[in-house]
Amino acid sequence: MDRVFAASLRPFSEVKHVAVAIGQTGAGQYHIGLIHREAAAPDVLCLHLAWHCRLMNEPASSLVSHWIDMPTPSRRAQQVAARCRQIWKANGKSSIPYGFSHPSDSFDSVSGRFLLGPTRHGLTCASFVLAVFHFAGIPLADYATWPTGRSSDREWQESVVQLLQSRAAPEHIAAVTEEVGAVRFRPDDVAGAATQVPPVTFEVANSLGIRIVELIAGASAAPQY
Repeated sequence: MDRVFAASLRPFSEVKHVAVAIGQTGAGQYHIGLIHREAAAPDVLCLHLAWHCRLMNEPASSLVSHWIDMPTPSRRAQQVAARCRQIWKANGKSSIPYGFSHPSDSFDSVSGRFLLGPTRHGLTCASFVLAVFHFAGIPLADYATWPTGRSSDREWQESVVQLLQSRAAPEHIAAVTEEVGAVRFRPDDVAGAATQVPPVTFEVANSLGIRIVELIAGASAAPQY
């Protein structure tokens, strides 16, 4: 996978405009975000939805260990990076809730504000990345090909609802509970999609995502010097 790099070997500072970054956070759990930089800026930042109402825009941490050099033309990559900055400025840290809503049309086309509403209750770290690219006019995933009811997806969603019990308002918990069973966009699948020219089908994204997980596992098992 010649587009996937370990940050320990090729640092995030090599990202020219934007890249998808992924890392392992626990057994079978992965986190994904967007590495971006402003034109001519010396530093890169990672924009990611860390948890419920915790949008972060910070130097890349141990949450992400690998990044994907996407096959995106430079002008389009700059456009995505600009959308990252717009979303951060428009929403700030506490405006995007956690939920299982679809990533399409998640942000206001002018302001960049998250469109919380009757059918949109929140995003995950993976669907947030998809939503940013969709907002930039570059849908990464062929959404119609993503299946529902995959093994462990419902169990994972139910575990998220339990974690939200002490962290979210009752009305938000009720809305997210109604979304249990919705399509789940997993971080590894989204990372797999980022290696290809979009939009990418589930079959392709999933097979590449499995390979990325193997790369991450291999890197974490490698001896440290």
